[in-house]
Amino acid sequence: MMAEHAVLSASSAKKWLNCTGSVAMESVMPYEESEFAKEGTVAHKLGELKIKREQNDISYVEYCKAVEGLEIDEEMQCYTENYKDFVIERYHNALQKCSYVTLELEKKVDYSKYAKEGFGTSDVVIVTSGYLEIIDLKYGKGVKVEARNNYQLMLYGLGALEAYDWLYDVNTIVMTIYQPRIDNISTFELSKSDLCQWGESIKDIAEIAYNGNGMCVAGKHCTEGFCRALPKCKAFSEYVGSIEQYQDKAIEMLSNDEIAEILYKVDDLVKYAKKVKEYVLKQMLNGEEFTGYKLVEGRKSRCYSVSDSEVVAMLLQKGYTEDIVYKKELRSVADMKKVLGADFDGVLSEFVLTKRGNPTIATLEDKRPLYNSAESDFKDINVDTF
Repeated sequence: MMAEHAVLSASSAKKWLNCTGSVAMESVMPYEESEFAKEGTVAHKLGELKIKREQNDISYVEYCKAVEGLEIDEEMQCYTENYKDFVIERYHNALQKCSYVTLELEKKVDYSKYAKEGFGTSDVVIVTSGYLEIIDLKYGKGVKVEARNNYQLMLYGLGALEAYDWLYDVNTIVMTIYQPRIDNISTFELSKSDLCQWGESIKDIAEIAYNGNGMCVAGKHCTEGFCRALPKCKAFSEYVGSIEQYQDKAIEMLSNDEIAEILYKVDDLVKYAKKVKEYVLKQMLNGEEFTGYKLVEGRKSRCYSVSDSEVVAMLLQKGYTEDIVYKKELRSVADMKKVLGADFDGVLSEFVLTKRGNPTIATLEDKRPLYNSAESDFKDINVDTF
């Protein structure tokens, strides 16, 4: 019987394939599910139920009972509805290739042939003659996830191949990230031979990681992979650099290349600092001591001691008008589109202006075009006046 979580899980593959020591390091760190992770779990469940309802795999009554008690807001309803439509569209595309198509939701896949005791749960598996697609819903919006060379999806693909290749003779594997909250749909395609070749190439790395005798290798995979051991990892501390290296230096200006090296690590440093502070706070609350620091009470805040409805009723009863009690403001364009849905384009599209974004720093690998400051400066100038 499979354990609840694989040691070499697909979702953490970015960590253990880049840093074989992360498995041993994380094994002694407590696991605490974040609020973002809980929200993602609910979104996945809701999306799955909507697809099942669309496919008539469950009745309306069964659907209502299943969603009862879930913390679902208007935004999640909208995004999971779009996710459902996307999956059904891909399913119908597969039907055009062959009349017999298998659609699996929350499918347990086993890739232990390549990583010891490796298994995971793929959100969506669509398979038909010669064709296999993996779809992974990412409900978070903090980090953009790309499908290209995505180790999690590739492991899911290997596991799905083990389950279905004998029946469908798969030759093409398509892996898709669906990240609705930042309008990101990313797709990556591999042949069966290329994917299996990659699987063979990671066997030795996976064995080292599983046995717990790997090395800690710090890099962006640490923050992007949400490594729990980050606050206590010496390798990452050395990676971002210590304060001492900037002390007692001769007067000398950094070159642009040296600044670029620092810039590459800035985001990691910010995330690292946040993780360290969160870790220290939890430890101090449990009685641990850190030289030079103590716990104090943070900024105070005030709130109503009764429900909002009671406060409103009391104020209205005393003669205060609603415009004093309530603060009204127009919904943002994004929020209005969620609320109006398909009606948005017909009602408001001609009144929506897309403003240029402010310049921001990105690596050369970023797909966005180079910022054109001249275009921004002269955009609103009427050439007829010259």
